[in-house]
Amino acid sequence: MTCPHCQAGYRRIELTSKGGIAGEFRCLVCDQLIELMDGSTDVAFRLTVQPGKTSYAY
Repeated sequence: MTCPHCQAGYRRIELTSKGGIAGEFRCLVCDQLIELMDGSTDVAFRLTVQPGKTSYAY
């Protein structure tokens, strides 16, 4: 999965056998909303590709 704003890359892991917490995941680089989670499964994200240093319009 890739951030549409800064192109940071994430690996997403979802455990369907375990309930999670409802909430949202935001890009660790630019704070763009990546995904809303309803808590029905446990979801984890890992930053795998950090974009080069550029200026972002926040």
